[in-house]
Amino acid sequence: MAFVKSGDQQLEYFACGDDTPTVVLIHGAGSSARIWHTTQHLLAAAGYPSVAISLPGAGASDRAEALDGYQPLAYAKAARGAIDALGVTRCTLFGHSLGVSNVLYLVTEFSEGLDIDAMIMLAGGSGDRRDAPGEEEKTAIIRSMMATSPRSGLARDDWEVLHKGLNPTVQDALWADIKANPPERATGQRISGRKDMTPFLNATDIHTLVMSGDHDSVVPLSATLGMYHKLRPEVAHLHVMHGVDHYPNAEVPDAMTSACVHFLDKYTGS
Repeated sequence: MAFVKSGDQQLEYFACGDDTPTVVLIHGAGSSARIWHTTQHLLAAAGYPSVAISLPGAGASDRAEALDGYQPLAYAKAARGAIDALGVTRCTLFGHSLGVSNVLYLVTEFSEGLDIDAMIMLAGGSGDRRDAPGEEEKTAIIRSMMATSPRSGLARDDWEVLHKGLNPTVQDALWADIKANPPERATGQRISGRKDMTPFLNATDIHTLVMSGDHDSVVPLSATLGMYHKLRPEVAHLHVMHGVDHYPNAEVPDAMTSACVHFLDKYTGS
């Protein structure tokens, strides 16, 4: 574990590999950078050094000062600050779950001066617009969620089944990160809207690998396929993992990373 300054925030990150990172990994809504542990080591063994960043409120990273600091636009800005501070100028962006939205915001709002070789979108939905709740509903959501203790949503035994590709020490640390999530993090994510990324997806020249498990219980496969179908055929790539749930990077990282390496070898010129 190490730390990097992004604006006024200190963010935790994990680097793996012997050179400047060529892959930047962005985690999902309740997780931390630790979920990428096995993936990072497999990528490094294939010649792809990487960095996984814990976004504000995740792991040992600083918490945001306000609820809007836990929304994709703010996450993307924080990630770009960390990328710059780490000296990364060219990379593949890899997002999981909400991390897919964060990557899309990074590319559309904060990518100036950053060469993006490719994108890998794991279990992240279609990129459709999502309206933020109205003020009355937002107030009710905030009141309810801030009164609730953070929790993973799964019993530890059930959660471990979906994270069996992480070694026990990393599982313990990731579980501790999830349990330590501030309620503000889940609340800010819940009340945030999403802009429609369809125009960008329809037009981008960035080769994009869309991945999902066909047993995803959080983001339906149909939603992830929606993103794939928005991409131009020339840059659209799809990999579906049979019998896999929402966390392929922790459940079957070997198989998932193998598909990613095949894609990277072909489309990034590394």
